[in-house]
Amino acid sequence: MIGSTLRQNSIIVRVTSPTDSLWQEFLDTVPHDFYHLPGYLELEAKRYNAIPEAVIIKEGEKVFFLPYLVRDCSQMLISTNYGVDQIYDVISPYGYPGIIVNRAGQHPEFITKCLNLTANCWQAKNICAAFIRLHPILNSCIDNLSSDRKFIFCKQGDVVTCDLTKDIRDIWQQIRANHRTKINKLTRAGFVVKIGSMDEYLDIFIDIYRETMDRVHATDAYYFTMNYFKSLSQILGNKIKICVVELDGQVVATSLITELSGIVQYHLGGTRTEFLRQSPATIMFKHIIEWAKQRDNKYLNLGGGLGGSHDSLYHFKSGFSDEFKPFVTIKTVVDRENYTRLTHDRAKFLGVSATELENTSFFPAYRSA
Repeated sequence: MIGSTLRQNSIIVRVTSPTDSLWQEFLDTVPHDFYHLPGYLELEAKRYNAIPEAVIIKEGEKVFFLPYLVRDCSQMLISTNYGVDQIYDVISPYGYPGIIVNRAGQHPEFITKCLNLTANCWQAKNICAAFIRLHPILNSCIDNLSSDRKFIFCKQGDVVTCDLTKDIRDIWQQIRANHRTKINKLTRAGFVVKIGSMDEYLDIFIDIYRETMDRVHATDAYYFTMNYFKSLSQILGNKIKICVVELDGQVVATSLITELSGIVQYHLGGTRTEFLRQSPATIMFKHIIEWAKQRDNKYLNLGGGLGGSHDSLYHFKSGFSDEFKPFVTIKTVVDRENYTRLTHDRAKFLGVSATELENTSFFPAYRSA
């Protein structure tokens, strides 16, 4: 139940909602990213038709925080004879939310204990499985923790990060030589980079972003509505900007960037198809690095390839920094019986065997297309 509090000896476990002031009060005490904000969870919950929640666990001075979305699994069912009113599962909102642990709580034993207590909460709510994406910068203290709940840590790939505390000359030198050449060429050709507000550039950003998604045949999950972006702007305020590359007054490339707790994220972006050969994103990334450093941020996360793969997008991004951090996910089956039943129902619907479905890399298996 949301808002419920469980006390076990010296440990306090609370499942909370975005409207609970405790959520933001905790975030105000620790470094965090926009993925953790209560408003962002509410926004993502609308996209997934889910319930936004977070678990907060305290033991003395140690605090553990995990935000997530609870999804209804009823659309996966063929049989209704499951012995429970409803079955749910858990997923992270889009991006890299992960877990936040305050400085006092950054110990494997405490984090493992909290994961197991979280699983207990989920089991009591008829949640059968969970898939959590970790934050590549904030979750560097979390790596393959032992757990009797069989939380499986999976490295999906790498993301490209830039240490902004370095001297700007060192940052420039670690940019790949052909990128530096292209940046100089674009500068001479008159390409100009600007960073402005969402209000100023939102229409053109959406136009170019959608053109890019169409070009790469992106799945529906990568298409966001105008209302979504407007809501994101309201949630983040001056913590979100739009970067544009212009040539003769025409915007040819653009991206969304966010800035919280000394961390700048390259969130979403795109390039006009007719300008792909000139690669204006090259000069855009260079400008974002300089802008982020000038504002005394510590890290820039450029992200990785599609699904964490080392594809052409990852290769392009890796030309701006020689520093990488692992993109890690956690998956767990909380209720094996209901997970198996859902998987068998899904396999029957797809006309395949349950074993075949379980052997795919997709998790949870019963949500395979």
